[in-house]
Amino acid sequence: MAGTVSGREWQKLERLVSTSDDFPKEKLRPNGRHTDADIVKAFGTDAPPSSDVLLHYYSGWEEAKGVPVLLVHGTILDATSTWIKPHDQKGLAKALAEKGHRVFAVTFANRHGDNVLQAEQIAWAIARIKQVTGAAEVDVIAHSKGTVAARALASDVRYAWMPKFKRDIRRLVLIAGPHLGLDTTFRHPIINYGLYPEKSDPRLNAPMSWTGMLVMGVWVDTSAQTMFKKFGDYFPGQLQMLARWDKEYPLPQTEVDWYTTYHGGQGFLSRSPGIDQAIEDGGNFIELLRRSPLVPNVELAVLAGNRADLAGIHNEHTGPSDGVVFVKSATATDDMTRAGARLVAKDLLHLNHMDLVISSQAHTWVADVLR
Repeated sequence: MAGTVSGREWQKLERLVSTSDDFPKEKLRPNGRHTDADIVKAFGTDAPPSSDVLLHYYSGWEEAKGVPVLLVHGTILDATSTWIKPHDQKGLAKALAEKGHRVFAVTFANRHGDNVLQAEQIAWAIARIKQVTGAAEVDVIAHSKGTVAARALASDVRYAWMPKFKRDIRRLVLIAGPHLGLDTTFRHPIINYGLYPEKSDPRLNAPMSWTGMLVMGVWVDTSAQTMFKKFGDYFPGQLQMLARWDKEYPLPQTEVDWYTTYHGGQGFLSRSPGIDQAIEDGGNFIELLRRSPLVPNVELAVLAGNRADLAGIHNEHTGPSDGVVFVKSATATDDMTRAGARLVAKDLLHLNHMDLVISSQAHTWVADVLR
């Protein structure tokens, strides 16, 4: 632990740091900086090194009993915007605390960071929670990209310099997770027009699939805004979540340069190395996860949505989805339970990607599976 600050929404925030020289330094795009005042204060900067992570303590954690709960956010967001006041509504942290749970959360320095590195940071958070509570195990609830890191930890997927998983997760709750991957950025070329030119809005801190595009008759180099490794490697965690879905759901051929964006090449208005190159850059990570089941002592609960009506984004519409992740991806559990991990719940609600952690219906579901 490197420092502690008091918070407006959280009782306190602790900064945990790596002591390993092997922990790499990831890069951020300008709009990848943190903006929450308490989070910036706790990190000591709005652009912290990826070797740092925050552990948030929700009020009442000292008095509450039972298995502690650790909340893990997804891409672009942080612990506060996901679990405290999402869209100015009651967050899951408060909902669980009101039911007597000891609630903690992490905020990653790089919201698009390497999922294996973030798995290691979840392990640090669990170790610290065990230390301050005396608990032997922790329940982990993860959303979206956060499910990939949490799953990697519970499957003991790690780099050679990392310690083994201590098997101290009792129940793993994965919400809106891309368990079989996703191909959104390459499936929908139109997304690139919303990301170029690069905006200061952190909500638009997302990777393009085009390395170049025609703008008012002039070819513009957009490679630094992509996720490809050779162009800066700003989005390693996004690379790791990619998988092809074109054989399951046909590509939308009405979108500009749909073929070259997905398969690679020069289009009428753009150029792209294609999704296969991006998957290779990410180490074909989804396939690695699929070959790595959860350790047997972990109990698994999965929640997915099938309402594609997220405001402000291009919703996934070429197959049943929550607006971001295909239902078939979010409900795929067979790979995770092959080694004996017990599936205690798997449900599909008529909610979108964010409402799966915001709505009272989702809060009730989570509270029920933690019993």
